[in-house]
Amino acid sequence: MTKSWFTALAILPLAFALSVSAQAQSFGADRHVAAGVKCEACHGPDKANPQEPTIETCTGCHNVKQLVEKTKDLKPTNPHFSPHYQDTLDCINCHVMHGETENFCNQCHQFDFKVP
Repeated sequence: MTKSWFTALAILPLAFALSVSAQAQSFGADRHVAAGVKCEACHGPDKANPQEPTIETCTGCHNVKQLVEKTKDLKPTNPHFSPHYQDTLDCINCHVMHGETENFCNQCHQFDFKVP
């Protein structure tokens, strides 16, 4: 009995830490679900073979021209309009919906973009 209590007390802080960490991690997909967007809207109707979203998927709801305008004054450059891709870079290169976001530009550049 004492051993099981000791084990439970030893595991409790770890379980709490993992729970808090999971709650703190909110991915883009979580925000979409909270807004009422169904998985099928981005991944298609076949749940056994979900499709990876493309820029066309994202711009079905998000107006890319408005986004370019909204971020035009970010420095050192607008992350939504580049000399390489203009405004056609697939959104999921930075906005990873089921994981941590990534600053795609930093593969070659040193831009300090905060990617939501």
